[in-house]
Amino acid sequence: MRIQRNSEHTPMPWANGRGTSYEIASDRNDAGEWTWRLAMAPVNEDGAFSRFECVNRFLAVVEGAGMLLSVDRKKLQCQPMQVVRFRGDAITDATLTDGPITDINLMIRRKVSEGEMAIVAEAGLLQGASIVVAIGGRAQVQCGDSTIDLDPHDSILECDAEKISLISGTVCVVSVNRR
Repeated sequence: MRIQRNSEHTPMPWANGRGTSYEIASDRNDAGEWTWRLAMAPVNEDGAFSRFECVNRFLAVVEGAGMLLSVDRKKLQCQPMQVVRFRGDAITDATLTDGPITDINLMIRRKVSEGEMAIVAEAGLLQGASIVVAIGGRAQVQCGDSTIDLDPHDSILECDAEKISLISGTVCVVSVNRR
């Protein structure tokens, strides 16, 4: 288990050059290639999403009113604190509902990795958690015998081997595995 504060997330330009994401964790190798990646990103204006071949995306709006995605011309409403899924290689455009948002986004390369992402606001055991990120404010988590206070967007990484429970707050729970 490792605690990573929000200020330690790695800023990275979007593939389309229209913004910056803040990588929380990935299995990125020395060549910069990854099979899974978790990042947060402010979205300040309407526009096209970057395309990623052979990738599945899980996305949740964690700050702001939400956005409407057009994914290969099909509408996908992104309400705050709800996870939506779509193919990363789809032509995707975003329209903000009412001003800027911040989202959290898990990307998984199909056939190489698998993963899940959920938003949890009820106290209790966080089954299968690989990564836990505080969203929507502060959170308190029990990990083994330790109580951990997380500020907004702080994360707990590498917690697969630990029994981890949410005490208070809202968290994004991510599980990732290489196939």
